[in-house]
Amino acid sequence: MPDDTMRFLFFFFVLILLTLWAAYFSRPGNTRLSNILYVVAGVLALLFVIGYLRLDGYF
Repeated sequence: MPDDTMRFLFFFFVLILLTLWAAYFSRPGNTRLSNILYVVAGVLALLFVIGYLRLDGYF
């Protein structure tokens, strides 16, 4: 079970990095899209932290 959780958290981490990269490089052309991507990255980061705390046994 922890191996699956670690794989899932790594997937989330990569997804957060890709979202932040897309938000940063879409900024000059489309600020609305960039802001939406930053919010999505924030939500994913929150889910990442919750998943990590669950892995450590806090939840």
